[in-house]
This record gives sequence, C-alpha cells and structure tokens, in this order.
Amino acid sequence: MILQVHDELVFDAVQEEVAYITPKIKELMTTALLLPRGVPLEVEVGTGRNWLQAH
Repeated sequence: MILQVHDELVFDAVQEEVAYITPKIKELMTTALLLPRGVPLEVEVGTGRNWLQAH
C-alpha cells in the first residue's frame, strides 16, 4: 500500500502479481472490521496503470 485517499487504498504492484494479490486484499478488507448485526462491509477493487484507469 502506498497511499490512502479518503476511503480508498492505493497499491503498487508488478502486473504479474495483480491477479494473485487482488483477492487477498479484498478478503483482508472485508474481514478487517466486523460490523454489528452482520452488516457486510462492501469492497470494490479496480486495477489499472494509474489511479484514473483503476476507476
């Protein structure tokens, strides 16, 4: 992780690792905080060569 912008986390990785780390990051983020009454924590992942392409 290289940057946090409000509610977004920005990671830098080599292209060959993206498919491997993306589901791991999503899993870690969805289980980082258990919300009351079983409310799910929604996580979206976008990838790209820069921040604009990732959206």
